[in-house]
Amino acid sequence: MTIEIYKSALCPRCAYALHSLKKLQTELDDIEIITYDIATNFSAFKQAGIKMLPTIKINNAKKSWIIPKASDIREFVLENR
Repeated sequence: MTIEIYKSALCPRCAYALHSLKKLQTELDDIEIITYDIATNFSAFKQAGIKMLPTIKINNAKKSWIIPKASDIREFVLENR
């Protein structure tokens, strides 16, 4: 399963979301994480219609959080496997 995370290097919420995904990746063997940073790949954000950071995308499902929680990220990943 491929998970895309749209983030910024300057965003602490984004760092936490990425950390939560990497932790989940150690538990679930079939996860591949693709990271897009707004500073280096803005076109990917425009193309995917991303308007908020962090945003996690799995297939066609997208989820953004103002304050991401590991449990919410886990639930989103498991729902969209």
